[in-house]
Amino acid sequence: MAAPQHYDAIIIGAGQAGTPLARALAQSGRRTALIEREHVGGTCINEGCTPTKTMVASARVAYLARRGADYGVQTGPVTVNMAKVRQRKREIVDSFRNGGQRRIEQTEGVDLLFGTASFRDAKTVDVAMNDGSTRQLSADLSFINAGARPSIPGVEGIDDVPYLNSTTIMELDAVPEHLLVIGGGYIGLEFGQMFRRFGSRVTIVQRSARLLAREDDDVADEVASILRQDGIDVLLETEARVSRATPTAQFA
Repeated sequence: MAAPQHYDAIIIGAGQAGTPLARALAQSGRRTALIEREHVGGTCINEGCTPTKTMVASARVAYLARRGADYGVQTGPVTVNMAKVRQRKREIVDSFRNGGQRRIEQTEGVDLLFGTASFRDAKTVDVAMNDGSTRQLSADLSFINAGARPSIPGVEGIDDVPYLNSTTIMELDAVPEHLLVIGGGYIGLEFGQMFRRFGSRVTIVQRSARLLAREDDDVADEVASILRQDGIDVLLETEARVSRATPTAQFA
């Protein structure tokens, strides 16, 4: 095998930390390899802040349209075209992602490689490129910016039924009739309120006595009150499990 291609620094992951770090290292005179498995921008741009806030904006428009009469504005029946909501979200994400990728590609001293990295030893990295080829790189400095991914809760029977996570739910092309959200954290509540405003019936199941366990009690209680005013069913001190006989959720 040929000798590894040597860099001053290798960064694994082109997210919110890896991308500016790569540019800063290159601008300081260090030749840098930036390895990305899927897409530039990381969780925030592709599966987190950017797409969710884009969809939240659409949900708020639907919410305000339904409340038009409260402000003296008469409107007709409000419907939500989830395919168009999804397309708007995709276009904004693509714009942010492509802009970030162009900035990397225009930075002298940075090589952007699309593939999956693994360490051969402390200073050598193998890259299985997305085009099917392989590369071997070496560097004295390596930085891991591998990002985040959804964590699936250990709910009995969950592997026996189809379910959504915080990434796949944003690819729905229709408003679900009833959305069950397991967990009363920030992300679950954001999606719960969003889809309630799109028109879904929404139930939130939380094991503890309050939502948002890291917030002060008065804040958590007020959030629960707001969600209930939106028409969301909030079940506290409740455990969820999936019936193996039928693909339905049960509560205890």
